[in-house]
Amino acid sequence: MSVKPPRFGPTDTIPCDENATPLAIVGIDLTVTREQLRTALAAGHAEQAGQPPLADIDVLDIRREIEGQLAAGAIVAVDDETPNVNGRLTPEYAAALDAAIDRAYTLPAQPSIQRPRYRNGTVTLQTTDHGEVTTPEPGWCAGHDGEYVGRRSEISHDGNPIEAGVVTTRHGPGTIMQAHVSHAPHLEIRPEPHPILSVHLSFDGDLGPEDGRNLTRALRIAAASLDRAIADLAHLRGEQR
Repeated sequence: MSVKPPRFGPTDTIPCDENATPLAIVGIDLTVTREQLRTALAAGHAEQAGQPPLADIDVLDIRREIEGQLAAGAIVAVDDETPNVNGRLTPEYAAALDAAIDRAYTLPAQPSIQRPRYRNGTVTLQTTDHGEVTTPEPGWCAGHDGEYVGRRSEISHDGNPIEAGVVTTRHGPGTIMQAHVSHAPHLEIRPEPHPILSVHLSFDGDLGPEDGRNLTRALRIAAASLDRAIADLAHLRGEQR
């Protein structure tokens, strides 16, 4: 098959037997022929005694009927084999199959959200490797609420964001600079004894004269913002300008 056909569905999640305990929703994309679609629709329509007429069925209901027939065929085939297959499994092999299924169909644990405790110029944070860690909380830090719990070395004090944007007629509005003062006091491989300025610059596009002037104005504003941020950073580090 050299050309990939268009994709449709699924329209709905097809439930399992009401007497069974659902474990996972498995999505399968089937590539089918017109004849197979015709067979599935004919079977579903026959089960409804040919009502309503095909011309009166809307698009989504046509797709639901076909998807239901395809899914039913697959599930019925598996159900037919289930007693025979499970009856021949040794306990050890059944346990190995279940372990493989658990690996494939268990969602990874979601990371916990920090619940920082601020007190007397410090913050207490949870970490995955050192439990609760209390560390100095600089006054310029924007706080840790909403952050994910990670390793102690990943604790970072981040200042308020500094941004500069540009509006061009061809590309519309965009951000060309993002920056903030940052300090990760517990880094182990590359320690940060002092705060740093984290900067991200981004712009890519072709410009005419008007947009070129818009960009140069935005760059001057970004440079002025960085000058102020660098002066603040030098003050925080106790350095002379």
